[in-house]
Amino acid sequence: MKILVSCAEAARLDAATASKAAIPSLLLMEDASVELWRALEPLARARGAGNSGLLLALCGPGNNGGDALALLRHARFSGLRKIAAVLSRANCGELGSLYAASLSALGLQVLAWDKDRGLCEALMGEATLIVDGISGSGLEGPLRTETASILAVAQASGAPIAAIDLPSGLSDSYDNGFPLLPATWTLSIEPRKACLYYPEGREACGEIIPIEGIFPADEKPSPKAMLLEDEDLRTLAPQPSVSAYKGERGRVAVFAGSIGASGAAVLASRSCLAAGAGIAALFASKELYPVVACMLESVMAKPEPADGIIDAKRWDSLLIGPGWGRGPGRLQYLAALLGSGLPAVLDADAIALYHELLASGFSPGASIILTPHPGEFAALTGIDSKRSLANPPAFLPQAAKDFKAVIILKSQVTWIASPGGEMALWEGRESGLGTAGSGDVLAGLAAGLLASLAHRSPDPAFDAARAAVIAHGRAGREARSSRGWFEAGAIMEEAARILGCPFL
Repeated sequence: MKILVSCAEAARLDAATASKAAIPSLLLMEDASVELWRALEPLARARGAGNSGLLLALCGPGNNGGDALALLRHARFSGLRKIAAVLSRANCGELGSLYAASLSALGLQVLAWDKDRGLCEALMGEATLIVDGISGSGLEGPLRTETASILAVAQASGAPIAAIDLPSGLSDSYDNGFPLLPATWTLSIEPRKACLYYPEGREACGEIIPIEGIFPADEKPSPKAMLLEDEDLRTLAPQPSVSAYKGERGRVAVFAGSIGASGAAVLASRSCLAAGAGIAALFASKELYPVVACMLESVMAKPEPADGIIDAKRWDSLLIGPGWGRGPGRLQYLAALLGSGLPAVLDADAIALYHELLASGFSPGASIILTPHPGEFAALTGIDSKRSLANPPAFLPQAAKDFKAVIILKSQVTWIASPGGEMALWEGRESGLGTAGSGDVLAGLAAGLLASLAHRSPDPAFDAARAAVIAHGRAGREARSSRGWFEAGAIMEEAARILGCPFL
């Protein structure tokens, strides 16, 4: 896992480093600019920027603007000549002014948007590559109208854009509709900012290129969230003992499916076994039972008990909801199932029913995992899906606390929050996972892992949620690579292979 920080924590880290090591701010900016140019130089030269074409930096009054100006000096000292800078305003701050004066002394063109807008627009139209240093981690709220107008001209130029640390307009407080300058690359100073992975803003970051070595390696920043990585499966989903039998690998009772939605039930229940559970049983309504009974082999098909009362000693986790429907009696049935005290994964229809249960005063007696897509999260919280995807940390931790559940907010970047306020995320960005049944597979993986980790993890719900998201994301990537477009069953098959051999 990789630590992601808030913009406020990054500012604290910057100030602490300067104080602890007695380093002037100018020297820290110089260190950063050296590493930024080291990363940008091959990209600039490959496009002829600074030689046959113009390398242009757009610079605001903050540290990112100073970094961009300092970077241009390194470009000039590296032999590039067609270089210019546009300041968002003539007063570009103390450090920015020093670097601007240096560039002017070297004979490079430095213009200010608030004084020479026409000339600035002409330069932006000529640029072969634009460095975005307009705003940075100190931004709160949307950019001002005047600054946003620079973004519009830069984007219209069609030139590739390299953002310093963050694309201008992105910040901790980013919200749907805020002006944002899409970047081709984001040169992210480590530790990187969590807002780079807000789903609505992620595409604007382009390729994220880590810039390391600016802050002390032994500094331990406070994380805002953890970025999940492939190898985290080793610790989140350890292999059971070689002597484990099927009962020790976890037992899942699945309540899913209805007439017309039998596929969801079959996918979800089979995915419990793909996650490593040793036993899975699908409890189906009397109408559905004969349908699923002939579709399943390793999963046991059973008629659902009329009153929702099950023998809790026989199971380690529940999976409720895929294709289940919300017909008469479902609410009371869900209450009876959760009354068993077993940890549960609630998906699809069960999420809405759980919301109703909580509103009536019900309190779960065990760990709950909810797996909403953005529309379901909107129905659950009343928060528009565009807003929740624009800034998950603004809403997700509170929702997890309110609903007494680990919440997996599914998206191209999936965010996970625990009731205790921990957050993790998976950068999937795999369009192949946007296929019917994909969510049913994820729910099954989470339930299977919840069962298998129930007696082996101090926090099985959060661990199972994170492991399921990683396995699901990796499976989508592998399926797309080997098969092209695929059906949800392929996700289950790839996930079984990955979870069976997490070192892959």
